[in-house]
Amino acid sequence: MLFLRLALRNVFRNRIRTAIALLAIGVGCAALIVNGGVIYNIFEELREDAIHGRHAHLQVYRRGYSDNHLKDPGAYLIPRQETERILALVRALPHVAWVTRQREFSGMISTGDRYVSFVGIGVDPEQDAVFSRHAVLRRGEPLSSQAPFGMLCGLGLAERFSGEPGRVVTLVTNLESGALNAVDVMLRGVFEGGMKAYDDWTLKLPLPALEELLLDDRTEKILVLLDRTESVPEVQQALDDLFRAQGLDLETRSWRDLALFHNQVVGLFNRELDVIKIIIGTIVILGIANTIGMSILERRVELATLRALGLRRAAIARLLFTEALITGLIGGLLGVVLGCAIAWLVSAVGITFPSPPGSTRPFVGGVDIVPGMVLFAFLLSLGATLAAAVLPIWKARRWSIARVLRGA
Repeated sequence: MLFLRLALRNVFRNRIRTAIALLAIGVGCAALIVNGGVIYNIFEELREDAIHGRHAHLQVYRRGYSDNHLKDPGAYLIPRQETERILALVRALPHVAWVTRQREFSGMISTGDRYVSFVGIGVDPEQDAVFSRHAVLRRGEPLSSQAPFGMLCGLGLAERFSGEPGRVVTLVTNLESGALNAVDVMLRGVFEGGMKAYDDWTLKLPLPALEELLLDDRTEKILVLLDRTESVPEVQQALDDLFRAQGLDLETRSWRDLALFHNQVVGLFNRELDVIKIIIGTIVILGIANTIGMSILERRVELATLRALGLRRAAIARLLFTEALITGLIGGLLGVVLGCAIAWLVSAVGITFPSPPGSTRPFVGGVDIVPGMVLFAFLLSLGATLAAAVLPIWKARRWSIARVLRGA
């Protein structure tokens, strides 16, 4: 206890020097918390956009679909009766909130005087709003089961054929047999999904209209939304086990497997965060190394006197190391308080981020307080403080008692 009290007294002996050291540690720790919080907030926004804008939490296909459906799409479609059975099985699982079926197709929009190509998605009109929560309806009305031949199209696609809500157009596509078929549909609304490539080509059509267009009621994939994203691995494993037990030849893929843009951005920003960690650790070490070194140098007579009175070199080093530990702990705690306060304040105000590459709209984010990042920032600040103290303490151990006292 006496040893600790002595270390505390020494830490706060020079208040100005201690304040400078604590400021360097605290600012570095807070900067890491805030920077990490911004990045994790962007990750969450991209994740939710991928889940609720395009992919859902999980998708279910006929086995082999992921690798081979482009070669032979018809071979991996699921019959309607089997689809209903799968939907019932999936709905009964814990954490499953919503289940729907979809089918993709392509063709041309005929407006009488021109043809515009598109990529279409057949959806359940009553559930589309749930599975496309991050899509913004810019004009018109959402899909409805009361209007089975009403479609939605992306903002860019609507501009390509001058589409406005209420306009009737003809959708033309190739059947599996190779023949052409067409249906007349009315444009109910124009949406913005957030990804330019998606908005420029995509339209959504109620499944009843799609089945009449394709003369086929089979399902391509089943989408699953959960009550929370953290349950994805658990539910995916439960689905795989259930399908195996039921003798269903199906495969599942999670949103993380499908969200390529999200994965690329996360990989890029994780590397950036690693660089920031190195930079902040270096700044903390450089910022307080001189402060600790000067503090030890100013006390060289005191330390030499303690050595002369019989205190061993190891005890001196332990005392100085304890002082550095106390400085790091206090500075790290100050940094945690400062970082969390800044994160809370900025989140309350909001940050308007510019549109990410390939996106069509900015978004308002904040600074997440991530417990793992807060702990890491604190430990990094503490570790950097101790690392900065190693060289000055090593030099103090090598001082000659007689030479220091004669110089005094």
